[in-house]
Amino acid sequence: MKLDVRFVTIGVSVVLLCLARPAAARTCEAPPALASVDPPGFYQDAGAYSEAIKPLHAFIAEVNKAADAGDAGCVMDLLAGWAKGNALLTIGANYQGDYERSWAGTDFSLALLRFPGATTNADPRWRQIKPWLIRIAEETRDSDRINHLNNNLVYWAGLDLMAIGTLTERGDLIDAGLSRARQGIRDIGPHGELQRELKRGERALHYHNFALTPLVFCAELASRRKIDLYAENNGAIHRLADLIIRAVQDERSFGAFSTIPQQLFPWTFQGDLAWMEPYDARFHDPRLGPILRAKRPLSNPRLGGNVTASWGARLPN
Repeated sequence: MKLDVRFVTIGVSVVLLCLARPAAARTCEAPPALASVDPPGFYQDAGAYSEAIKPLHAFIAEVNKAADAGDAGCVMDLLAGWAKGNALLTIGANYQGDYERSWAGTDFSLALLRFPGATTNADPRWRQIKPWLIRIAEETRDSDRINHLNNNLVYWAGLDLMAIGTLTERGDLIDAGLSRARQGIRDIGPHGELQRELKRGERALHYHNFALTPLVFCAELASRRKIDLYAENNGAIHRLADLIIRAVQDERSFGAFSTIPQQLFPWTFQGDLAWMEPYDARFHDPRLGPILRAKRPLSNPRLGGNVTASWGARLPN
């Protein structure tokens, strides 16, 4: 914040006034656009994956940092820069690139949805960003390397389509996303289990949580169209959420579904619990208050940055 220093005379006294002025809008220069992102599979070669994905993850971090700061102009500058370069639209040799593009498109859209639509739509940079995001959604929708999997990656593709479709007011993309979200909801068993994710062995609990995230956010976006995904398949999302909440409280509870000792990533019960913010804001599950207070703020690089700030309800300290 800049200060405008002025002297005002009142009678015989001179008063110094420091008037706050908004700083000039900050511009952000986007790094060179990546035509494609083509890392090896995460489990195929972890070291090579980490190195190859650095430029994309760094760009996502900058977008989310600007969104967290409430700097819509910077977000628009960054995304317009990549839109001009047709970033992420070239098909890579490795299947991992399809997943990364889907997650990136989701993040960019949810970051923009943090700002009023009137502000976004009136910005001249939106004319460059909008068709680019639609292209990302269409590439995700048509990706055979995702569509045949029938697991959590399909649900994440559904969120990509719903987020971009909501932002760009494209009903066809929203409908395509809904069909993928509903596939995930149908996959949830009577006790909240996901059979395909149980096959992950020691990572089964992690992937149950990872699969729940896009389903909750799809349900939140669907609610804007008066569609209650939470109620479908006899409240299936609630069953899966209950499974995860109980596992966060006591990881041994997952033993009811797998006898294999579970291995979690450092972020599994940190940023990947970001789904709890909109879920708690809507349903006020009394078990979530203590969990959220211990872990806030919850940020996620696939969900537009600080999810606590953008989706969370206020809780007493």
